[in-house]
Amino acid sequence: MWRTVLLPCVFLFVSMLNLTLIVAGLKELIMDELGGQEEHVSLFFSIEMVAYIIFAPLWGLMSDRLGRRRPFIAVGFLMSAAIYASYSQIDSLPLLLTLRFVQGAFSVMGWSILMAMVLDQPDEKRRGRYMGLMGASLILGVSIGAPLGGYLSRSYGAYAPLDAAAALFFVLALGSLGLSGSREKRHQVSLKEIAASLAEKPRLLVPALFYLVDRYAVGFIVVLFPLYLETLGISDPAKKGQILGLFLVPFAFLQVLGGWLTERIGPWKPLLIGSLLYGIALCTVGYSDLYSTQWVMFLLGVLAAIMFPPAITLTAQLSDAKTRGSAMGGFNLAGSVGFAIGPIAGVWAYKAYGFGFAFVLAGMLEVLAAVAGGIVYFLWRRSR
Repeated sequence: MWRTVLLPCVFLFVSMLNLTLIVAGLKELIMDELGGQEEHVSLFFSIEMVAYIIFAPLWGLMSDRLGRRRPFIAVGFLMSAAIYASYSQIDSLPLLLTLRFVQGAFSVMGWSILMAMVLDQPDEKRRGRYMGLMGASLILGVSIGAPLGGYLSRSYGAYAPLDAAAALFFVLALGSLGLSGSREKRHQVSLKEIAASLAEKPRLLVPALFYLVDRYAVGFIVVLFPLYLETLGISDPAKKGQILGLFLVPFAFLQVLGGWLTERIGPWKPLLIGSLLYGIALCTVGYSDLYSTQWVMFLLGVLAAIMFPPAITLTAQLSDAKTRGSAMGGFNLAGSVGFAIGPIAGVWAYKAYGFGFAFVLAGMLEVLAAVAGGIVYFLWRRSR
């Protein structure tokens, strides 16, 4: 369990921490040091997300094809370390953005295959809590990385977070040699077998759909919610962070609760009911006063924590053991697409029709996903 679940979750925590470690110092790096504009800052994130979308399913397929996980994890983290270390030597924005795309391709190789390794573990009775632990590792890393990076940038300069991320990725590359997993003992699988196996599992689209909508909502909230707080009279960045923390803290720490519920009652009920309630609550944010908004954000964090473990547990249950890497790649592809379009669609909806409409649009997507998933579940139950 240590080498197949706990250690990979520790590595996932550090991976996500690395990805947000550089956030706070980006303005100083790209605009002050390299003379870029605001659009270059956003492009720095978008290019990495494009790499995730392209390469997450590719690496998953290749790891299934070769029957190995650890080599992909080690290479992904080692190359990420090398590219992060090289950022401090770059004085050209086009070169920086090109390297960012390459780095994104290798970073997703490391953490997406790590997630597949956790799915590989054979203990199905405890799978829900393992998925909850993995979700907590991901969200905690994302939440801690940004403030830690801000401290490093303020104290040691704009390049300090990049150097710290390089060092941590190098440690992960070395540590990956201590990982173990059942996939390391399996035979290679042909591309034809992988394609046939995935084609026989169309229900894998269901958890992927939920993950796409959930990541859409998270990306939407992270970008648009601080802007909405301005309309409620909150302009202090620290206060905004505290209120956003009402969403992020339960989202991170209650993932294990979602895993426990999944083990107790199965993945479908917490996923469907959680998504329905999440969507309804999200619809109310744009019409709430400051006091009500804080309680709604806390409720959203609790519901979000309940929804992730069943979604990824379904991915494990509905996929074949020999193609879990490919299934995990598709799952992460869907999440990356959702996270990429969430802020864009949210800003468009807000500018076109106001905050109320923007939050209702995001909430209704969750409600529609719950309804569609409920119909699939009902038809699936009848066909058994």
